[in-house]
Amino acid sequence: MEQIKVLIVDDEPLIRHALGTILATDHGIVTVFSAENGKQAVEYCSDNAVDVVLMDLQMPIMDGVSATHAIKSIKDSPAVLAITAFSSDEYLVPVLTAGASGYLVKDSEPGEIINAVHAVHQGTAAISPSVSSDLISAVREAYADNSQAVEDLIYDLGITNREIQILKLLAKGLNNTEISKTLGITETTVKTHMAKIFAKLDVRDRVQALVAAARMGIVEIPKG
Repeated sequence: MEQIKVLIVDDEPLIRHALGTILATDHGIVTVFSAENGKQAVEYCSDNAVDVVLMDLQMPIMDGVSATHAIKSIKDSPAVLAITAFSSDEYLVPVLTAGASGYLVKDSEPGEIINAVHAVHQGTAAISPSVSSDLISAVREAYADNSQAVEDLIYDLGITNREIQILKLLAKGLNNTEISKTLGITETTVKTHMAKIFAKLDVRDRVQALVAAARMGIVEIPKG
């Protein structure tokens, strides 16, 4: 089985070493490079094959949000997993809207970090429990000045009622199996709808779909 190529980006040498040690315990993951700032990370991703970037947010020269935006503009860009000491909305919203597929805090368990790398590589979401309950409300607040009516956005994008139902269930944290049972449809049908949602919202995974839908006011969840 081909290993997941990971780039670790953090300005603290000890953190880079610790993350590398954690990832080395999984035979399906290989750390291909460690960068100490966002600029190094962007340059490496431009010239080398990377599957997942573990991205710190506060760094000198180029911060993690700017680096994420730059990396996601590269053709066939890697998935970006933000990993930071901060669970504040101040960092959560910008890095997710810049294109990150996940957000972990640095005190996450080693197994959680490894699982998150696999998850974002497969195109699914990875959000620390300590921040996930505030994801939708934080994004909605950040884009509260959106002037276009929700109905107009839904019409313009061609989002169907069924797709809205699925987005709302997704916002509640349901997986494909739970969504299929709730709506009385097959898992295959859910996956088909999900693929159409991703295409219409121009996103690649569940986190980005929730960010986009929340920005538009299509979904909302109560704070957990």
